[in-house]
Amino acid sequence: MSRFAYTPLVPALIRDGWVDVPQAGFLGGANCTGYVVSCLIAIFFPRRCGIQSVMRMGLVFALLGVLMSSFNFGFSWLVAARFIAGLSAAPLVVLTPSVLASQLPEKLQKIGAGLAFSGAGLFTLFVSLTLPFVLTKDVQIGWFYEALLIAVASLAVWPLTSRASEQPLPAPPQSARFTGNQNKVLMGLGVAYACGAIGMQPPTLFMTDYLHRDLGVAIAEASQIFSFLGLGFAVGAGSSGLLVTQFGSRATLLTMFSSGIASLILVLITKQIVLMAVAAGLSGFFVLGMVSATSQRTMECVGPEQHPRVWGNLSLIFAFGLSVGSLGMSAFLKRGATYTNLFEIATVALGVGLVVTVVLSCKQLVSDSSSAKTIKGNR
Repeated sequence: MSRFAYTPLVPALIRDGWVDVPQAGFLGGANCTGYVVSCLIAIFFPRRCGIQSVMRMGLVFALLGVLMSSFNFGFSWLVAARFIAGLSAAPLVVLTPSVLASQLPEKLQKIGAGLAFSGAGLFTLFVSLTLPFVLTKDVQIGWFYEALLIAVASLAVWPLTSRASEQPLPAPPQSARFTGNQNKVLMGLGVAYACGAIGMQPPTLFMTDYLHRDLGVAIAEASQIFSFLGLGFAVGAGSSGLLVTQFGSRATLLTMFSSGIASLILVLITKQIVLMAVAAGLSGFFVLGMVSATSQRTMECVGPEQHPRVWGNLSLIFAFGLSVGSLGMSAFLKRGATYTNLFEIATVALGVGLVVTVVLSCKQLVSDSSSAKTIKGNR
């Protein structure tokens, strides 16, 4: 809600005169910049006040950011609002998987890692399907509706965060020396993750306005097509653990990047609404499937003890990629680029990510041998 629920509102924001097309992109960039800062919060604050407090801080930032977004006090105000909403993301995205893993037996942890991200997809799906019914008159009603949903969700989740530690985390251990292949895998994961962050910007930030402005789709219908992105989120995140269990993290990563490229190619070669819905679904499958599979590949590479530190660093790289992608593409729009140009740039970025994944992220690790035995045993 702090990130993806903004996209279905973009056509209405432009329609009602809150922002123009480039400004809508810059608001997405402000949200991503907030995510950069939130990664630092997720890395350093648990050592001072515990994971529980940081996760609850994320819930508060989400509600505050969307409530502020509900009032049009000028572009600078909206930038601040979207920045604050972005602050909520990493405390939940980075910390939730480790909290969940600590509650599960080892045999369920890979599946649980995927389920930890699937809630974002289910919520985006629900919002995209229901939002058109409140967007008919004023975009402000849409913001209020989203703020209400966040308030309800936060009240439901607040007591559950008590399962997270409220004690400050100990200082991280001295960094272990990684082998050459471990370093290559981590380098590949970082570069590919940044490329994925850039490549996901057009479908997650500009898709609804592209459908409305360039293809002539009504705002309500464009929002409902965007719901396929939410469905893809849920399926990609929920199935990634099963795919890793059955086929390994390397094959799963390649599958995710391939689906992302296929989604962008579909947008570029067709204007058929049905295929646009398929493209949106494939994009969602790629985005959260890639996040989950990257987290799991990181776990296999460095082990559970080093995972929170390394995963936090990779999340920071991802956040920089989001910020560069959204702000850069918004600048291109201001200079006269079209949405089609942005989808072309995204295709190149994901192509680079796929190549890097093949060359570096798929390097053989010691853990891959044990994983392969487990996969064969399951079959």
